[in-house]
Amino acid sequence: MNVVSMTNLHQTAQPWQWALPPRTATRIAAGRQARWLRVVEGRVWLTQSGAGDNNAQTLGGDLWLAPGQRHCLPPGAEWVAEGWPQARIELLEAPLA
Repeated sequence: MNVVSMTNLHQTAQPWQWALPPRTATRIAAGRQARWLRVVEGRVWLTQSGAGDNNAQTLGGDLWLAPGQRHCLPPGAEWVAEGWPQARIELLEAPLA
């Protein structure tokens, strides 16, 4: 399995959409504000990396998202996503309060 950073995967005209190729785990770096990850196409495995009280393992494990489903990525959290077998996602920043 390959591991790549999201900054290497832009393949569409929409800068908020990302392709998740087969057999590749994609690191989503921590952001300064909350973001939403939405599955546009395919199925996505998502887990929060790192340790701490709020990581995915502590909160019940990995997440599986189907097309149209979304998940809030809190500020400061790093994530790992993989398409099963491949997928396309949107990564959007939440509005500032």
